[in-house]
Amino acid sequence: MNNEISEYLNCSKSKSFNETLFYYIDKSGHKDSEVYKRVGIDRKLFSKIRCNQNYIPRKNVIIKLCFSLRLNKSEFNSLLNSAGYSLSTNKFDLIICFCLDNNIYDLNIINDYLFTYCNAIL
Repeated sequence: MNNEISEYLNCSKSKSFNETLFYYIDKSGHKDSEVYKRVGIDRKLFSKIRCNQNYIPRKNVIIKLCFSLRLNKSEFNSLLNSAGYSLSTNKFDLIICFCLDNNIYDLNIINDYLFTYCNAIL
């Protein structure tokens, strides 16, 4: 019975957030430093993400990383899901979906929308 459950867990295992993020960074062809500077996170936090396989940053940080990498909706959801997050139907997340659907990747524009309609920013 233990072998069966171990085998099931191994077959059902998906990529970790860390693996998924760095796959998309490598795919984009950008340097790590370009990514974290565009997102506005410091080198220490990015190093923590890179070096600690189990570290999961806040949802807003992951959303900023997704926009920085210009991920399409499927890739965006894949990265978000790998961290245990998803987009919901609240106004904040709907604005994020609107930006994705309309290929709006500029964080300043996204934050303008978020501030106007939700009084929040990434």
